[in-house]
Amino acid sequence: MKNPLRWEGDDRRESPRVAGHGRLKAAVVDANGQTRSVLRHAQVVNVSGGGLAFTSDVPAEVGATVSIRTPEARADPFSVCIIGASKRGDGHCEMRAKLVKGAIPASLMYDW
Repeated sequence: MKNPLRWEGDDRRESPRVAGHGRLKAAVVDANGQTRSVLRHAQVVNVSGGGLAFTSDVPAEVGATVSIRTPEARADPFSVCIIGASKRGDGHCEMRAKLVKGAIPASLMYDW
């Protein structure tokens, strides 16, 4: 019997996505890097080499640039662009973001 779950290599993602964990300090910034709004209680959902998904009490608009840091400052800050957002049943907003500057810290994936 042939295994119907065999991976054929045609996954549409460029980078594999893994479950992430940890808090974030996130803020929507303008073209000059100045903070426009703080995304309170930001929490990682999942991470890949090309971006991440996270939740916040405060939503950000699609297309917004967000500057992100880890609370413990264990990694350099990085910037993402929001490419999707949705309201969750628990009242938080879940945002999907593409990396635009810097690198996704390994600490968000591996708790280093």
